[in-house]
Amino acid sequence: MLKDNRKLHILVVEDNIGDYVLVEEYLSEHFSNCLLTHVNTAKKAIDRLSNSDDPFDAILLDLTLPDSNGESLIREIMSVSSSIPVIVLTGYSDLSFSVKSLTLGVSDYLLKDDLTSFLLYKSITYSIERNIYAEKIKDSEKNYRDLFELTPEPMMLFDLETYQFLNVNIAAVTNYGYSKEEFLSMKLMDIKPENEIEGAKKIIRDTFDAINITLEGEHRHIKKNGEVIIVEIHASTIDYYGRKARVCLVRDVTEKRKEEVRLKLLESVITNSAEFVLILEGVAAASDGKKIVYTNKAFTQLMGYEAIDVLGKHFNILFGEETDVEEIEKIKISMHKWQPCEFESVLYRNNGTYLWIDASFVPVSNANGEHSHWVVIGRDISDTKSYEEELKESLREKEVLLSEIHHRVKNNLAVVSGMMHLQLHMEHDDKVIYKLYDSITRIQTMATIHELLYQSGTFSKLKFSEIIHQLIDNVKTTLSSGKDIKVTFDEQSIELNINQAIPCSLIVNEVITNIYKHAFPNLDTGEINIILNESEGKIYLSIKDNGIGLPDDFNISDTDTLGKNLISILSQQLGAKSRLYSVDNGTIFELEFAKKNMKGSGSSII
Repeated sequence: MLKDNRKLHILVVEDNIGDYVLVEEYLSEHFSNCLLTHVNTAKKAIDRLSNSDDPFDAILLDLTLPDSNGESLIREIMSVSSSIPVIVLTGYSDLSFSVKSLTLGVSDYLLKDDLTSFLLYKSITYSIERNIYAEKIKDSEKNYRDLFELTPEPMMLFDLETYQFLNVNIAAVTNYGYSKEEFLSMKLMDIKPENEIEGAKKIIRDTFDAINITLEGEHRHIKKNGEVIIVEIHASTIDYYGRKARVCLVRDVTEKRKEEVRLKLLESVITNSAEFVLILEGVAAASDGKKIVYTNKAFTQLMGYEAIDVLGKHFNILFGEETDVEEIEKIKISMHKWQPCEFESVLYRNNGTYLWIDASFVPVSNANGEHSHWVVIGRDISDTKSYEEELKESLREKEVLLSEIHHRVKNNLAVVSGMMHLQLHMEHDDKVIYKLYDSITRIQTMATIHELLYQSGTFSKLKFSEIIHQLIDNVKTTLSSGKDIKVTFDEQSIELNINQAIPCSLIVNEVITNIYKHAFPNLDTGEINIILNESEGKIYLSIKDNGIGLPDDFNISDTDTLGKNLISILSQQLGAKSRLYSVDNGTIFELEFAKKNMKGSGSSII
C-alpha cells in the first residue's frame, strides 16, 4: 500500500498509553513522514501549543484528561490552537455532545470503539484539507465557494421560502446523479418521497427562524436513478445574498442502517436460539484468561445463571472436577492457534450440578480481518449421554447372556457329539455307523458355525471362507480313515448374511462328507478343489474331487437319502441353482445364488 509522504507534525493529547500506541500504529500505516508529539495532560498541551516553534498540522484530543475534560477542555485547547484542526477522540458516544463539539470548532468527532487506521487517516487528511480551505474563505467569497464545492460529502443550499436549490457541490452531483444544472432547476421536494413532502415542509416551517444553531435529522432522498437512500443531515440557516437559505451537509447512511437492521436481526436469532451462545474475548484483557462478554437467553436458562453473574467472568467458572482435562487442553491449544475446535464434556450449573455439553468454539474476525472474539455455540447432550450409557449397560448384559448361551449350546452339542461317538464304538452295523458319522459331522458343522458366530461379535455377517476351512478340518478329522486327501482352495474373502451362511455351510458339509465317504473307496490318496468367488452380486461355489465319479443312474433330484434331501431343501431356501455331475476324472458339485441380506432364522432345518 502506498503511503502518504507529506510531512506532518501532529500533537496527540492522550493520557492512556495503550490508546496512544494504537494511534501511533494506525498513523504509521498511512503516513511515511509523520512526527508525533505526545502529552498526557491539558496543561502540557496548552504549554506546547503556546510555546512551540514548530507548528502542528493537527491535534488529536482525548476528552477525558486528568486535569480537564469535556466542553471546558475543548474550549481551553481551541483558545490556543489558532487555526490548527482539532480532532476529538473519545470513548463516549453522546450524540448531542458530538454536535456541541462541532459547534465549538472541532474538526471531527471520532469514537474510539469505531476507530480504524483508515478512518483516522481520512479524518486527519480531511480535517487538514478543510482547515486549509477554511483559512482561505476568511479572505474571499471564492474561497468559501471552493470549500462548499470541495467538501467530500454532499452539500446543498436551498431557499427556505421556495425550496429552490441555490447551489450544490461536486459530491452532491456525484452521489445523486443529477447534473448541477438539473439540480438548480429543481426544488428540495423533488428529491423527497411523495409521502414525506408534507412532513418536510412542516419541519422547515417550524425551524424557519432558527438562527445560529445546527439542525440535525435523518431523512429519505431519491436519487436520479430512483434509488431511495437514507441520509443524515446537518443544516444551518444563513443569509445568501439577501435571501434566507439553508445549507445542508448530507451523509448517506443507507448501508449503515441496513447493517444495523441485519445486526439486530442476527442478535434476535442468537438471543432466541435454542442452543446456548457465548462470546469470549479474543485476546485476554487480564492474566486470568478470556472473559465472557455476551450470553444469550438459552445459556442463562440452561446453566441457571443470570447474565450479570457471568459477564466479565472467565469461561472456566463452568468447569469442575468432572470436566475432561484433555478437552480443556484442546480448547487452550485451539485458541492459541486461532483454530475452531469441538468440545464434549461436562459443564457445571450455578447450583453445582453438571450436564453434558457438545460445543463448538469458533474464532471471529473484525472488519480488518483481525481475530477479535470467540463464539461458543453449545447444546445439552445429557439425555443422549444417558441413553448411550443405558445402551452400553444393555450391551454388557447381552454380552454376558450371549456368553452363557454360547457355553451352554457348545457344551450341549459336545455332549450329543460325545454320546454319538460312544454309540459309534458300540455299533457293528456299517449302515448305522455311517449314519452316526453323518450326524456327528452335521452337529460339528452347527458347532463350528456357532463358534465362529460367537467369535465374530456380530449376528449380521460371517466370513464364509473361514467356515469352509473349518468344516473341511472337522470332516477330515472324523472321516479321513488314514487316507491322504489333499484339499486346495481358490477363493475370495466373502462375507455372507447369517441366514445365507448357515444353509450354505450345511450344503458344503453334506457334499464334503459324501466325498470322504464315497469318492475314494479303494484309493489311499485323493484331491479336492474348492472354488469360491463373488461376481455381480452372485456367489459361485464349486467342489471338485478326482474320485470314482457318480453312478450312471445317479439323479440329484431323487431325495431318497437324508443328505440329498437336505441339499435340495437348503438350495431352495437359498434360491440357489445346484448341479452335481461326473467328469472324466471325478465329480463336480456347483452352487450359485444371489447374495442377499436375508431376514429370518438361519435355516429352516434348524
